[in-house]
Amino acid sequence: MFHQKSLYAISEEAPYLQPPPGRRYVRSFLFSRRVDAPVARVHLLLRILLVLCLSAAQLRAMNMTPPDLVGALVLWIPSIAIFFLSGMHGKVVRIYLLLILPTMVSLFLSWTVLNPIAGKMVFVQQPIYPGFLTLSLAVWQLIWLAVVIGYYRWKRGIVNGMVLATIVSIILSYLLPLPSWTFAHIPLFHPLTIYISDQGLIMAITKVVSYSGMMLLTVALVVTSRDIELMGAMRQLRIPNPIIFFLSTVFRALNLALTDFETIRQAQIARAVDARPRSFIRRLRDLASIAVPMVAMMIRRSSEIGDALLARGYNLRHKDVDFYEKSPFRLLDGCVLVICLVLLYMAVGPYPGLTALFQRWW
Repeated sequence: MFHQKSLYAISEEAPYLQPPPGRRYVRSFLFSRRVDAPVARVHLLLRILLVLCLSAAQLRAMNMTPPDLVGALVLWIPSIAIFFLSGMHGKVVRIYLLLILPTMVSLFLSWTVLNPIAGKMVFVQQPIYPGFLTLSLAVWQLIWLAVVIGYYRWKRGIVNGMVLATIVSIILSYLLPLPSWTFAHIPLFHPLTIYISDQGLIMAITKVVSYSGMMLLTVALVVTSRDIELMGAMRQLRIPNPIIFFLSTVFRALNLALTDFETIRQAQIARAVDARPRSFIRRLRDLASIAVPMVAMMIRRSSEIGDALLARGYNLRHKDVDFYEKSPFRLLDGCVLVICLVLLYMAVGPYPGLTALFQRWW
């Protein structure tokens, strides 16, 4: 039986939790990342601190009056660099970018159209709602309804019929003077006007750049972090052993649940579940049907984990040998700490912003 010091020596010489030689990807909290990802070389604690400080600096850049557009653009560069250096697969990167794009477009439209800001230059000023609802009957409405009903009786479709009816109604409204009859006006809310100025555009662009940077940073942090790294960091912070054991069991169960889900899904595909085109509702029912075997496998997994712990004589009150990885602090982590201090000063320090400094210099 080995002595405790010899166990520590063996664990330091050959840490068994390191990825085996030849493996290109390792599982993280979300999907997987490359083993040699540049961002993953930074200690997890410094990685978290860097993301928090960079996000705080971006929040200040977009909440300043006036907004610090230059500062937001400067801080956006390291955000997107961290995202692309996180070691994600190319397909996953494209999926996240496609998911972020509609959010940023809606955010830009909301800050330009729904939040007008007065400025020196006005680009668009167009009223779109007079402040009341009009109860009326027009010929184009009858044409629209007739086209929808006719298309449904012909093709048994609704969506395409509505699109076709809208196009026909717009074309006829521009070509022919279609009459209408107004019955009443009902006041509702207040008049709305599309008002886009230079200050509104600066505010919208700053918001989009800052929020997109924070979203990319969050994704990069989750993708590059592994459960064993979190356990090692908690060991270094001297967190009580029961808490570490509970969190490690939770993360291990999540990884096993993802593996079981992939197994069940592959079994469904092997049984030709996608052999024929299926509707969206049917696909949701297929995903819901996975819940029953997933719960059964999770119960079996929990029983197996409990039996394994009992067989090894595990007890929370006994001091066990620390086999978890503990990443040492390197020179790179010191440089990251200095960067975090600079970002923290940009977030809470008394400085006017990079836009104001740029205007003073030029």
